[in-house]
Amino acid sequence: MARSVLMALWVLGVLLGTASGVARAEAPLTDTAAGSLVTMAPLTKGRVGMLLGGGVAVILPFYEIQVGVGLGRRVDLVGRFESVIGVFHYPSVGVRWSPLDLGRWKLGLLTSANYSFFGIATDQVNFTSTLYLTFEAGVSGPVTRSTDLVFSVDNEVDLLHRRSIDRTVETRGTFHYDATLLRAGMKTRFTSDLDGFLRARVRIPVETFRYQAMNLYVIPSLEIGGAWSF
Repeated sequence: MARSVLMALWVLGVLLGTASGVARAEAPLTDTAAGSLVTMAPLTKGRVGMLLGGGVAVILPFYEIQVGVGLGRRVDLVGRFESVIGVFHYPSVGVRWSPLDLGRWKLGLLTSANYSFFGIATDQVNFTSTLYLTFEAGVSGPVTRSTDLVFSVDNEVDLLHRRSIDRTVETRGTFHYDATLLRAGMKTRFTSDLDGFLRARVRIPVETFRYQAMNLYVIPSLEIGGAWSF
């Protein structure tokens, strides 16, 4: 009798162990492609995303704040504000769209209206600003259970330029390609709602492509921060 009981327990243990192994084998990977403002994955309708980051551009410190809301399954509305040493400011608002999936990777497009301004308060206020559009295309996808990579190319097109120096104001319309931005980064999931990220950016002004020794320059930056969605 005892031998029969032991045999039954052994068989039951084998069956449970086999079932557990099958369950682990069939368990899906963590969905790192969940909506995030760091990657190209859409937030989805009704969800809200936030991003807070900071770093250095060349040697100048900057911080960035983003807020997004999902308008549909693949469309988000995104607002962004960036400030460099509290003097150069870059607010923007845009629409982000993820038109298709490439396996577990996602293609993303972002079109934004941007306004950059720079001002120093002295005896006479000096102020310059530019209204411009950006068009970004990129891909992102998981490389481990908790980590995504993201790559994108962004282009800036100036529309309007305004300058105020010593009470002399000059406003002129302009329509020209101003710069290309290359971005690469990674996002790692800390909790179900919080991601950490690290990304690098290189801004290449159009003057860089011209043969003028004084204008052969690029502007690199490195940023670290966190992103939430709920």
